[in-house]
Amino acid sequence: EVPTYTPTPSPIPPTRTPRPTPAPTMTADEEQALVLGLLGDNGGCRLPCWWGFTPGETRWQEAQRFFLSLGKKVPGGSDNGSSSHGVAFDVPQHQLMIRQAYLVDADGIIYMTSVLAVGLPGYEEEFAQDLNSYLLSQLLAAYGQPSEVLFRTYLDQEGMYPFHLLLYYPEQGIMVRYIDLAEREGEVLRFCPKQPGITLWLWSPERRMTIMDIAIIGVEGFPENEVAYFRPLEEVTDLSVEQFHQTFAQPDNNTCLETPAELW
Repeated sequence: EVPTYTPTPSPIPPTRTPRPTPAPTMTADEEQALVLGLLGDNGGCRLPCWWGFTPGETRWQEAQRFFLSLGKKVPGGSDNGSSSHGVAFDVPQHQLMIRQAYLVDADGIIYMTSVLAVGLPGYEEEFAQDLNSYLLSQLLAAYGQPSEVLFRTYLDQEGMYPFHLLLYYPEQGIMVRYIDLAEREGEVLRFCPKQPGITLWLWSPERRMTIMDIAIIGVEGFPENEVAYFRPLEEVTDLSVEQFHQTFAQPDNNTCLETPAELW
């Protein structure tokens, strides 16, 4: 059973919902309960808000105060008035790490949040349970059809085919990347998204961020020189974006995507 965490009112003025205020130094169990609770309800808000902090609205000082109240170190650096800050959370029993980066403008407002969730082999069931709201089917059901769906794969030094599946929602300020391994069968590569790694980029839709804009910012391993290697879903599979959405928004869907190996 997933532990629940009951928030208590915080002296910090909340943007959406009261913040939990645990003791300054959390035990591993307290951190696990906090993280699983926030992964479950996202602080009472929808993306691009993350854990109650909304890009374009929330002041970094508020988020920082929350993290410091948990005993977290929040390293950061500044550049031309803007700054970036990182914070990491762990769920040791599930071998889960949640790494977050907050980009802050010269006025002290968070303008982009990136979130990287990584689990270890052997803990796929726990990862799927903990990140349930952000699994492919749940995300497609909650946020609708993406504007673009992009793929990238390649043959690595170990003879494996890592693949990256990118969902881009510019009107909502959301981009999501799923990373997994493809299986090769003859001349076909088969992608069965099980999501051992999920990355979110979240921003205020008013900023009109392109995929290249996000890459140029350079958070969470999405360098601009790799953008050209991503190819539209329609070019490399038999599915349109609409068909992809209809197929993969089903919660119990076991469909795999197939693409000719020669394309990669």
